[in-house]
Amino acid sequence: MTDFQNIFNRDFYPTPVEVIEQMLSLTDMRGKIVLEPSAGSGNIVDYCQQNGAKEVIACEINDKLRAIVATKCKVIARDFLTVTPDMISHVDVIVMNPPFSADEKHILHAYEIAPDGCEIVSLCNSSTLEHDYYTRREQLRELVKLNGSSERLGRVFGNAERSTDVSVSVVRLYKPKTGEHEFDGFFDLTDDEEQQWQTSGGMVKYDYVQDLVSRYKDALECFDDVMAANRKINEACKNVGSGSITFGAHRNNNDYTPNQGIITRDEFRKQLQKDAWRSLFDKFNMRKYVTRSVIEDLNRAIERIENMPFTMRNIYSLVQNLVQTHGDRMQGVLVEAFEHICSLSAENSTAGEKWKTNSDYMINRRFIVPYITRYDTRWPRAYVETSYNTTFKIEDILKALCYLTGQDYNKFMGLDSFLREYKTPWGEWRDWVTCEYDKDGKKIGEYGFFRIRGYKKGTMHFEFIDEDVWYRFNQAVARFKGWQLPKQHTQKTNKRKSQQA
Repeated sequence: MTDFQNIFNRDFYPTPVEVIEQMLSLTDMRGKIVLEPSAGSGNIVDYCQQNGAKEVIACEINDKLRAIVATKCKVIARDFLTVTPDMISHVDVIVMNPPFSADEKHILHAYEIAPDGCEIVSLCNSSTLEHDYYTRREQLRELVKLNGSSERLGRVFGNAERSTDVSVSVVRLYKPKTGEHEFDGFFDLTDDEEQQWQTSGGMVKYDYVQDLVSRYKDALECFDDVMAANRKINEACKNVGSGSITFGAHRNNNDYTPNQGIITRDEFRKQLQKDAWRSLFDKFNMRKYVTRSVIEDLNRAIERIENMPFTMRNIYSLVQNLVQTHGDRMQGVLVEAFEHICSLSAENSTAGEKWKTNSDYMINRRFIVPYITRYDTRWPRAYVETSYNTTFKIEDILKALCYLTGQDYNKFMGLDSFLREYKTPWGEWRDWVTCEYDKDGKKIGEYGFFRIRGYKKGTMHFEFIDEDVWYRFNQAVARFKGWQLPKQHTQKTNKRKSQQA
């Protein structure tokens, strides 16, 4: 047991590295000056230094812990609550795990003394963010609403060096710049970064992003002029007639009522920022590449990212991250598609029902999908109707195979559209593609990478048209999982490749 484990007080809970990683998942530490207000034994100090911080300064109230931290970085004060704005006017980021008995007090003080443009990332007891009549907590919740976000991490200290079952959240605050400096740095990129972005093509064009940031900036600048005019006309009209018309900014989803639904500049900035990030993600069109479960993960990421200032620097960092992680993300799509096929039927893989525990197995070239079709003869011609909950999973498999083979997913229609017949406005029946029905009501055809056949009993059989695509799919997943595919398949593929060469 180390010395500092013997000297902790009731509020000393060293922050595990994995929790720090969650805290700072949206924060680029490189070249930043960082303040750690409740440094403890220095876990956060260590992490920031190891991840590119230019300088770390700290506070620590415990004498023995402060002596430890002083060997790692400069200590500017004993008690963080005595720190004044002039002492940290050069700080870029404040990262903290404050005492949970007074976490809202420490976070509010950090925001109060932080310089404009500073980012604040802090852990807190999740109950601190819940509604009650405690004035200081209500003040913190309003601050988070207008200038940041919160995310519940759960009981992340359960297996920590000093454990607790308290549910923990992370608060991220961005103190906006004001006045003539409000938009300083909005378009800052190095010449190399700008050149790289403009020439790479990438996921989204540089000119589009620059224009979007400019529009965001212009809208905020116009807001002040408009609101000044609103105040002037409202003052002039105050004692004229009934005052039934009031000028101001109103939310689109509110009915117009005098003095109701009017929003402040901070509210306008926050909503405009969210809308701008959403527009950018829509431009990425990530949904055409990834599965529904990955989309859910992306949506959670968007909810966190949209609280960051909408600057070229932040957008560049986001684009770089998406590009660098795209391969890993799509590898996950392949594995998810593979495991979904295995889960549908024991007949779908060489491991049978033991696919979850076995290794060194493959999905079969032909696999069965249950509960996908319904044969219906109520219409002028028989047709096969598909189940939505199953068809989108098939489309996810198609996305995985498009990534594997380099094909464009957009050229494929949805499985439901492929199978079903639609009636034109003129009452004529037509097929989207050429499919046939046999005498037993089976519908057959080729969809994407598969030859398919639907049955009255509700199942559909899928067979890989191209044996090489089928094998490459198995091979990609096996490589990710560290499996060795059966030798006969490997030898067969190598022989085929040598013949083609």
